[in-house]
Amino acid sequence: MKNFTTLLLAMAVVLALSGASWAGSLEPSAPPGPTMKTLDKVEPRIPISKADLPLTISESGSYYLIKDANTVGTAITVEADNVTIDLMNYSLIGHGAADTYGIYMSSRKNVEIRNGTIRGFDFGIMEHIHLGRGHRVINVRAVSNGRSGIWLGGQQHLVKGCTANSNGISATAGVEGINVGHHSIVTDNVVCGNGQSATFVTPFPSASVSGIATGYGSTVTGNMVCLNGSSATASGTLGVAGVNAGGGCTITGNTVRLNGYQASGPFVNIRGISVSTGCTLIGNTVYENGKSATASSGYTGYGIDLTGEYCLVAHNTAYDNNGTDMTLGVTGCVYDNNVVGP
Repeated sequence: MKNFTTLLLAMAVVLALSGASWAGSLEPSAPPGPTMKTLDKVEPRIPISKADLPLTISESGSYYLIKDANTVGTAITVEADNVTIDLMNYSLIGHGAADTYGIYMSSRKNVEIRNGTIRGFDFGIMEHIHLGRGHRVINVRAVSNGRSGIWLGGQQHLVKGCTANSNGISATAGVEGINVGHHSIVTDNVVCGNGQSATFVTPFPSASVSGIATGYGSTVTGNMVCLNGSSATASGTLGVAGVNAGGGCTITGNTVRLNGYQASGPFVNIRGISVSTGCTLIGNTVYENGKSATASSGYTGYGIDLTGEYCLVAHNTAYDNNGTDMTLGVTGCVYDNNVVGP
């Protein structure tokens, strides 16, 4: 009996020691080390200062402005694809010289420009060649440039949340607040006062001002487009359009007002929205375009002008435009629940 009791005690000690080893230490471990990478490790970025201007970007990557920077000529020339330029809410500032650019590209692909102001150049942002592809301009203020705010040749671009105001005030050639090529998206922008008080004289007897101009198959939605070409004059024909879109475009939810207000010349042609064949126009508000405009020899004006067939035109409001509020009865077009002035 004594031996049996001794054996039970020994087994109990072994089990107790084994249980302690299975449970592990009750002391808390050290806190985990950092696992988040810094922004520079995730996306290495290259700073741009005033001393770097004029700058040519010849390598893909991410660049950022560290403070306001002014320059006499073109500020930044992009000669590489896959580039991001973050203005960091600072400004690129030019001195009003002709043929200068805030940011210039030619046949580039996949360039993004965002978050800041570009002013005082001839063109704020320019993609010069039709081979440009897939640029994005987001939250940029392109203001007070000599001719155009944002001009993107090529196709498949996005311009979103931008302000293109007061460009082309003293222009002698064509003015665009925002101009994009085919299959692009222009959304949630404020485009006002471009080409205001511009005077177009020989050697440019035929002149034009557009708030937003697009190539074929583009989408223009949710923009405020106002007072472009107001008080502009020309020695020949003056054309003003709030939105001027190619064929197959979708134009929705825009407010287009007072474009061409008090414009004048021998021949004046004012359009709130002008579209070509196969476009969809839904939910736009278009009024007072061409108000108080005058022409000594010939005037035409439209709120919504359909220059091509087979368009869907629905739930738009067009009234008090100087001329025809909406082109009706175009072959193959479907009209549904529009509100049109008398």
